[in-house]
Amino acid sequence: MKTYLKSIVTQMSNYSAKLDTTAILINKPWAIIDEEFEMQKLIFKKDKELILSKNGQVQIGKWDYFPEAKSLLIDRNVDKILCNEAFIDQGVMILKLDGTENRFFILANENIVPDLDVNRYLKELRYQKLKIVERELVDGRILEVQRYDEFSNISIANRVSMEADLVVDGIYKIANSQYYYEIEKSRIKKILTETRYFNPEGHEIVIQQQRSNKIFNGDYVFMYGNQVGTSIINFSKSKNLVVRDGKVVRLERKNPLTRWFSKVWKSIFSYYEA
Repeated sequence: MKTYLKSIVTQMSNYSAKLDTTAILINKPWAIIDEEFEMQKLIFKKDKELILSKNGQVQIGKWDYFPEAKSLLIDRNVDKILCNEAFIDQGVMILKLDGTENRFFILANENIVPDLDVNRYLKELRYQKLKIVERELVDGRILEVQRYDEFSNISIANRVSMEADLVVDGIYKIANSQYYYEIEKSRIKKILTETRYFNPEGHEIVIQQQRSNKIFNGDYVFMYGNQVGTSIINFSKSKNLVVRDGKVVRLERKNPLTRWFSKVWKSIFSYYEA
């Protein structure tokens, strides 16, 4: 949860409001789940009085805001805590305890989040602001893809995350599709389509291609369920597929007289004729 909140704060920083006018804060029914997993209600009054209610028991505390530090002082009678703004919204406030890295307090405005389900509220808000769409992976995990705008298709360089966290570099298969996303530094590096070929010997060659109808350098080659190492594969009657470390190096003509033409084609169009 701490990692999730830290990621939310980082990703949503551009959409955070400020408490400097205190309009978001004052006279709103804020609620917090305390360390004992019980709900405590807080109402910040204009005169810096703080009304605290827990299990029907009411106490009067105090509060103050320091705009120069973007910090909120909360005097709960039993203790005083200084919290820094982390993410501020009319429905949810995430405050970070001063001097700590990952100790957060989450307050929900009951008028806007009546069920106090802050996780749902933050997820919906984040998806809306960051134009996120979900893609389910074959292992059941959900990949969150951040598009450039709500009308854009998923494309190269889109940011990705899982539960707002960074994604480990690798190739991920999208469920119920032929698409794979190669992820590097939590961005889509390649969008691959799995294409199957059969060579003259009847062996199946599977290539994860950047274009379904074209073979490029760097496409991934598989045979017999495993990624090919370094090899020259009999691809067709007229062509060999040269593979190094599981990736296409080139698709070359077997006939030396036509091999030159194939190299010229590749230099012009950047892909090989399959």
